[in-house]
Amino acid sequence: MANILNIISAITPAGGTITKLRALMIRSKHKHFLYHPGFKANESVILKEIEWYKENNIPAYYGIYDRNIVKNAIAVSKIIKENDIDIVHYYFNHEQTFAGLVHLMNPNVKMVRSIVGFDERLSLFRRMLLNTAISYIDNYIYISQYIKNLYEEEYPKLKKKNTKIIFNGPVNVSNFVNQLENRSLLVSTGGLCERKNQIILLEAMNILVNIRGYNDLKLKLLGEGPLYDKYLNFIKEHALENNVELVGLTKDVSSYLNECSIYVHPATTEGFGIAVTEAMFMGCACVVSNKGALPELVDKKCGIVVDSENVMEWVDAIENLLKNPSKRIMMGLEARNRAINKFSLNAFVENHDNYYTQLL
Repeated sequence: MANILNIISAITPAGGTITKLRALMIRSKHKHFLYHPGFKANESVILKEIEWYKENNIPAYYGIYDRNIVKNAIAVSKIIKENDIDIVHYYFNHEQTFAGLVHLMNPNVKMVRSIVGFDERLSLFRRMLLNTAISYIDNYIYISQYIKNLYEEEYPKLKKKNTKIIFNGPVNVSNFVNQLENRSLLVSTGGLCERKNQIILLEAMNILVNIRGYNDLKLKLLGEGPLYDKYLNFIKEHALENNVELVGLTKDVSSYLNECSIYVHPATTEGFGIAVTEAMFMGCACVVSNKGALPELVDKKCGIVVDSENVMEWVDAIENLLKNPSKRIMMGLEARNRAINKFSLNAFVENHDNYYTQLL
């Protein structure tokens, strides 16, 4: 059994990374510790969230050192020595900036970095800093082949590192899965913004409802964002008030997925696509765009991959599944099986445990 120190600059479970890390810490066969390199402005939130680790018997530490890499490195080094840490696991760029100092103080400790996304390019200075820090960590975990390719293109020295792809596990799921035959909704989850590309779904709904006559078809968009007013206006202009609902944020995603016959995800970029794996876990046939990591998630047995910008491909794919309920149900069953085997939290924990064991 290894002693693993997880260093992560996120603290609240609002983000999926913290939620999955907490599940890993609880379920893992290894002994886990936490260090949070914090900021003074967030101290009250940090103190509140640290209690969760205490309640679950996970040793947790934090340092309110803002961006002082020396103080953070010294604090981490002290934890390593006091707890005989075997592996230090970093999660975000902020904590990797002091990985070099930690390595110099503890040269025999294994170092791992998880790459959990690629939203936008860093400034030149921050790229230079990260490029230097990369030298001190030999082992990298990526959430998808797509993310691996992006990072290796941006930082070529990563091509020489030891790498592993470990898919994310779903968060917003339920152990109760409704009968697939009884479902009727189209559902899509994500912030209402340009890169999530929900406008293509609204255009598809306009064609399906107002031209092809699917008057009872209903689409639920789960999430909020800057394009809410634009989408609301589109719905009104095309008389889709009875067919499209902007649900907003909800903590009950799994309930909507339990009523979902076809899950639709038109994002133009996606580092992983955890919302898709959650839908798959709940037995939804999926129609997804051909961008980012989405084609890695959905195969021909459990869904349909279409051009992110071609509205007629979306219309035809959705209509194909509406006209063929047996095909849709079979795809839903295959989607659930694929999610359980490849994308479940159990698979996420087991893959990490095996990876840690191999590093020892």
